[in-house]
Amino acid sequence: MITPIKIVSTQPDNVLEIRWCPNNVCNFDCRYCFPGSHDGDYKSPKDIDLIIKNFNHFLKQYKEKLGKTKVHLKIAGGEPTLWKDLAIFIHGIKKENDVYLTLISNGSRTLRWWKEYGHLIDNVTLSYHIAEGDRDHHIAVADTMFELGKKTTALVLMDPYNWEQGVEDIEYMRANSKHKWFIQAAEVIEPEHMSLNSIKIISAEERRYTPEQKQYMKKGLKRIPGVLWFIKNFKLLASEMRIFESKATLSNGKKMNARPQAYINNNWNNFKGWSCDLGLEAVYIHWDGSIAGSCQQKLYGLDYSFNILDKDFVEQFNPEFKPVICGINNCFCQPETQISKFKLS
Repeated sequence: MITPIKIVSTQPDNVLEIRWCPNNVCNFDCRYCFPGSHDGDYKSPKDIDLIIKNFNHFLKQYKEKLGKTKVHLKIAGGEPTLWKDLAIFIHGIKKENDVYLTLISNGSRTLRWWKEYGHLIDNVTLSYHIAEGDRDHHIAVADTMFELGKKTTALVLMDPYNWEQGVEDIEYMRANSKHKWFIQAAEVIEPEHMSLNSIKIISAEERRYTPEQKQYMKKGLKRIPGVLWFIKNFKLLASEMRIFESKATLSNGKKMNARPQAYINNNWNNFKGWSCDLGLEAVYIHWDGSIAGSCQQKLYGLDYSFNILDKDFVEQFNPEFKPVICGINNCFCQPETQISKFKLS
C-alpha cells in the first residue's frame, strides 16, 4: 500500500499559525455544533492586560528563537465577538507584532459593532447557520466588511436536514448583496467523539446527503469577487491570503502536492509515532487557555502544557522548541495534517 513517509509544509519559514478559541460561549444552538463549542463553561479572558502581555511574550519567544516574524492568528469560538474586550486584544497584539488576523464568526453582532471594529480584522469568515442565522443581517455584515477592504466569505453550512432552505439562502445572498464577496457551501461535519487516540466522524451517508447534494458541494465556491478585486489584492493573495499546501513524499518515492483532504480521504492520516513540527509551525490554544495541538497533543517534548491565561506565564514560557512525537491514530484536524512531519524508522 502506497502511503506518505514525509510531509513538508509550504508555509513560509517565518510564519507561525495560531488558532485560538477564547471562549465556548455562543448565542446560537446549532444541532451539529462540535462538542463543547457552545457549552458556555469557558468564558472569555477577563484580565485583558494579562492576556495581551502573555500573548506578546509568547510571540516574542517564537520570533527570537525560531525567526517567526509573521503571525497568522485565527480566532474562533464559541462566538468570539461576544468577548467584550476582543477589539482591545487585537489592537494590543497588532501594536507589537506583524499579525494577519482571521476572525471566524456567526456574524450576529450588530451592524454598528462591525462598522466600529471591522477595521481591526484582516480576513473574516461569516459562518451562516440555516436554522439560526438572519440572512439579511448576514448580507449587511458581509457588505460592510467588504467595503472596509477585508477578505470576506459567507460560509453556508449545508445542513442535510434543511437542504432546500440552504440552497435558497445562497441564491438570496447572491441576488441581494451590494458586493461580490465569497460565498461558499460547506458540508456539515458532525463528530461523535474525540480523544487523543481516536475520533469518529459521521459519514456523508449517515448524514443522508444525496448524490445530487454531494455533487452540489463538490465545488464549494458559489461566488467569487470580480476581477478587479483579485487585481487589487494580488500581493495579499500571494502571501497572507494564500492557502498553504504541503508536499508529500510517498513510499514509492514519488512526490505530490497535497491539501488536507488528500490525507483524510485516502486514509493517509495515521501519524502515530511520526516526528511532527506541531508547536513549531502551528499551535492551537484551547478554550481553557492550554497551548497544545487541537487534539490536546502536548508540545515542545514536554509532558505538560503551558497556559496562556496563567498569571506567571511570562516567567514560565521559555521552552526548547522541539518537534513532537505524534500520539494520534488518525489526525482529522485539517491544518495539522499538513504540518511538516516524517515517519520515524
